[in-house]
Amino acid sequence: MNLKKRILSLALACALLVGLLVVPAGASGSSDESTQRADQLASLGLFQGTGGGYQLDAVPTRIQGLVMLIRLLGLEDEALACTEPSPFTDVSWGDNYVSYAYQNGLTNGTSATTFAPNTTLNANGYVTFLLRALGYSDANGDFSWSDALSFAAGISMMDSASASTLAKVTMNRGDMVDLSYAALMCQMKDGSQTLAQSLVDQGVFTAADATAAGVLGGSKWTYTYVPYDNSTISYEVKNLAGVTAHVFTVNTHNPKVEVHANIVNGVVGSTAPFSTIVNNSGGAKLVMNANFFNSGSAKKTPNGHVIADGQLMYINSGYNCLGITADGDLMTGRPGMFIRVKASSGKEWSAYEMNTAAQSATYSNLYSRAYGSSVTFTSAGNALVIDNGVITSFNPVSAGTAVSIPANGYVMFMGTGFMGTSYFQQPTVGESVTIEPYLLKEDAEGFQIENVVDLIAGGPRLVQDGAIYTELEAPFTEERFTTIVSPRSAAGISADGKLILVSVPGGAKIQQMRELMLALGCVDAINLDGGASCGMYYDGKYIATPGREITTTLRVYVNP
Repeated sequence: MNLKKRILSLALACALLVGLLVVPAGASGSSDESTQRADQLASLGLFQGTGGGYQLDAVPTRIQGLVMLIRLLGLEDEALACTEPSPFTDVSWGDNYVSYAYQNGLTNGTSATTFAPNTTLNANGYVTFLLRALGYSDANGDFSWSDALSFAAGISMMDSASASTLAKVTMNRGDMVDLSYAALMCQMKDGSQTLAQSLVDQGVFTAADATAAGVLGGSKWTYTYVPYDNSTISYEVKNLAGVTAHVFTVNTHNPKVEVHANIVNGVVGSTAPFSTIVNNSGGAKLVMNANFFNSGSAKKTPNGHVIADGQLMYINSGYNCLGITADGDLMTGRPGMFIRVKASSGKEWSAYEMNTAAQSATYSNLYSRAYGSSVTFTSAGNALVIDNGVITSFNPVSAGTAVSIPANGYVMFMGTGFMGTSYFQQPTVGESVTIEPYLLKEDAEGFQIENVVDLIAGGPRLVQDGAIYTELEAPFTEERFTTIVSPRSAAGISADGKLILVSVPGGAKIQQMRELMLALGCVDAINLDGGASCGMYYDGKYIATPGREITTTLRVYVNP
């Protein structure tokens, strides 16, 4: 690309590129739609992410944006070789970059002698770049830096309300993506063509690519500011429904927030004191108990599904669930889940559960290292062994036979009756396979397992679709779920999609928990394990301490 084309690309790429300071932003461009537009600009070579992804809520500094821009334009050697001085006295690190950019007309200072390298590149500054790309000149009086936003609204790059708001808030990378996308569809100053067509004519990208990205040949899109929520996690003690509740509101859509399920030591049935779990949590801001579990048995397995940070840990249908997707979306439901083992030949087999003890002639079950190093069968059948995604053996087993589980694989038990069905297909050693969960039938609440990376289970259901839910589904029909006052934990989803986590260590009836979660604004909510399992840790303090060791927890992390 020649220098002229590089300079033209600058107006769209400057400060969008890597090397940015990540701090909370009060701007809007961190939505799924902004991410899609970032993908479209990336396809045109106008936007790049960082090692941590697009980081659309990041705020750039002038010098970081400029230096990384020069690198990504392939001009770093020329910049480093620049010996021409700049008039700026406030630049030390990166002086030759700034000098080169200044001498080649790529940037101006904030005054005759200052560049302000560490200040935030705000909306006025960035829109000034975009207007220059459209052929307007602040030097010739077409607009000024101070009225760049209102001028941009006048040419339909944005609406007037957004121009007013952007003048008051901190712009983030997502906003710059959206503004750039809108600018590509604006007419050049002379009215001859859009900026996208101009860039096509100059060979920056092709017309086909521009059309595919939606900036050429389609309807014009105008930037509209939508407030962005920078909250992470908040804590309040509330007296509602006759109980004292410790309430945590978690913004799972904030990129800094991670919420993960966990089983002690990554092994189903393992337990530990709550304090040990907290100490081994890797700096979690919040840790709370999650699934009920078989506390009276030798192997203290959870009740209900557990998916932990993308890993299938335990699949056991029949319980209400809270699911969290990779994008931070939340959902509840009662998903009946199987696991599909699909071979490259097209053959496939369904495991009814995962890492449970259930085995019989008509059953199939999948085991991973989360179950242990081996599985001992209690029923006759066949063992399908998968190692690193390849079937390595398929042999008969009898009750009492133990089979090692590969460190990077699975063992699938298939009962004799299961193999006798008309739809059974004989596995072939050497075939490659994939493992994925799927729903046996459509969930009544629309729960979708795709993209769910963390999943916990509980019961009974407390709130559904914004109303109290009073039906007691099995196994939650005992007295402790009707009239008994007991320490309680619960998880819910607010109307704006936030995760509501609640601990009531002083005790409550289930009806009080229903009323509490509804009063907290939950549109959906489920009860979690309670009683002697009730545990809540937040920011260095234990709010509720279990009276026994527990196995499954939910953890919230807030990254810098």
